[in-house]
Amino acid sequence: MAGKGYDKIVGIDLGNGMVKVRTVDSKNRPYHLVLPSAWAYKKDAGINVHSKTLEVDEFGIEDITYLWGDDVADISSIKDTYGHDNRYKTEAFHIMAKIVMAKIVADTGIKPTDKILIVTGVPSGESNTAREDEIREAFIGDTKGLHEVTVNGEEHIFKVAYVEVQSQAVASVLGRYLDEDGFVADEEYEHMKVAVIDIGAGTTDLDIVDGLRRQPEYLSVQKGFRDVYDSIRSEIRKVYPSHSVTDYELLRTMDKGKTEYKPSKIKSPVDFEKAMNDGIKEVVVDVQQAIMSKWKNQTDLDEILLVGGGANLFEEKLSNVVEGLTIPENFSTSNVEGYFRYGVYLATNGMVGAK
Repeated sequence: MAGKGYDKIVGIDLGNGMVKVRTVDSKNRPYHLVLPSAWAYKKDAGINVHSKTLEVDEFGIEDITYLWGDDVADISSIKDTYGHDNRYKTEAFHIMAKIVMAKIVADTGIKPTDKILIVTGVPSGESNTAREDEIREAFIGDTKGLHEVTVNGEEHIFKVAYVEVQSQAVASVLGRYLDEDGFVADEEYEHMKVAVIDIGAGTTDLDIVDGLRRQPEYLSVQKGFRDVYDSIRSEIRKVYPSHSVTDYELLRTMDKGKTEYKPSKIKSPVDFEKAMNDGIKEVVVDVQQAIMSKWKNQTDLDEILLVGGGANLFEEKLSNVVEGLTIPENFSTSNVEGYFRYGVYLATNGMVGAK
């Protein structure tokens, strides 16, 4: 998946809650990655890392060793990248960007001579602002895109040649318009008016994409899945006041279809189903109000996409005010799939850097 001077196309969503990656491996097979948007210092993990009790990889960057993987949330002191203003400028975000790229390089066999095109995105409210340059800088760094890292003790050198930044909402539509080879899969989207409801960790964004162009009717609701986690945490603290539980621990529990949280083997579980539903209702109320205010007339909408982590949990209640919701099969990774397909399209057609 390369072209016009690029050897590897990588779609990355370095979100507030989860990091999502879409590219291909050295044999041109689809490569997907979904891991917490948080890392830890190796020194904070104790000595058990070497006995493989934690499913994490070690990343050496500028003489400091970091840990990242499925079990990073099990480390007591983690550094997440959650935030709003100036998030892309933080050291934690820059480190996360390098760790993610190092993982991709090690897993997919990217060579030091390969030129990498990264396609990522921002909420529509940050499109065409300084935030786009800030996120580019996070991946390029002060070494003009050339990075030297170690992954589990093995040295890797890689070159980020360019970072393309696209609107998250447009990317979700592009992922349906294009196939994974960058060719048009459904030309109807060239003339369709698509509404996108994107439920994120901290916000829910409402967008209109008409003829593959983002429209000015953008609205961000300051509610997201983190509010659901907060509701669950409040319920847990009623039973265990001093206990701390992270978003990632709750997500892992919910991904298993469970609505009980057990802090340890010797403690009684806490049933959080009602608290979870209460948190969902809280988010839905604000999103419903925004929809009724912003999209008073929905008759000219050809499609309404509901995407983002946990979107399926919101479908029933949002359907009360939005008729004909569509939840894609890849609802939690729709934007990163769009980044990747758009990157292949741009590179193949020699359009990198074009708006």
